[in-house]
Amino acid sequence: MNRPSRDRRLARKACAGAAWLATALVALAGCGPPPPPTGSLEPLEARSRLHAERRERRVQVCEVRAALRLETAAAGRLPAVSVVARLAGPDRARLQARWVLGTLVDVVVSGDTLRAWMPSRRLGLELPSFADTLGVPEPGRVLRQALAASWPAPREAWRRANADSAGARLAWREAGEDWTLLVDRAGRPRQVSWAREGRGLEVRYAGWRGRGSSAWPTRIELADPAGGFRLELWLEDVRPLGRASPAWFSLALPADVAPFGFDDLRRALATREDSP
Repeated sequence: MNRPSRDRRLARKACAGAAWLATALVALAGCGPPPPPTGSLEPLEARSRLHAERRERRVQVCEVRAALRLETAAAGRLPAVSVVARLAGPDRARLQARWVLGTLVDVVVSGDTLRAWMPSRRLGLELPSFADTLGVPEPGRVLRQALAASWPAPREAWRRANADSAGARLAWREAGEDWTLLVDRAGRPRQVSWAREGRGLEVRYAGWRGRGSSAWPTRIELADPAGGFRLELWLEDVRPLGRASPAWFSLALPADVAPFGFDDLRRALATREDSP
């Protein structure tokens, strides 16, 4: 065999191998997290707004399946339960916590009114000023925004934002409330909090699934900064629905029900744990 011809073939193979390796490295780099933001944050802002708007549209009318764990200062850490929820904008939600014997507790939030019903013990509760009690305005709207991670930040807040290795930090004041929003390199919220006169809420996103506009939070933690309560949600499915039915948010309490508190919920959950 002619040695120069053999050398040329080996050289061509080496070049082809190098090109393949370079292509593979570029592809692998594209699968990794976006680089830390540098210079203007406008591309990060645009991506964050676009994806948040798409997630928000998905939860305008939707059904959510999740696992939920609640911890309060009064009752301590309660066992986790399975929850099916239906939401409809702007501020309506119905959550049904279920167990082996049926519905454990049925909760409807409409505006700033909450109704809850524990059928196994014939205990009910109605709070016409639930928003004031909780210290969170429009709890139904806040729940929807928490599920969709669709927290709108003013453009001025983005102009004053500080980039960091994890993404960016935004802070602003709106309607007497102090807001802080942390986003990752993809523009997804890492944490949002607001406070007013010593009361507020902190929402942390501990996990995400998917990429780009199809990304969705998988674990959400909501907490009262004062330590009054802590709620953990593990999202299993978020399914958009058509039109909302008024029946979804209709919950009439019997006239003879006794009010219940967290201790009753704890006892019911303890019964659930003892069930076969």
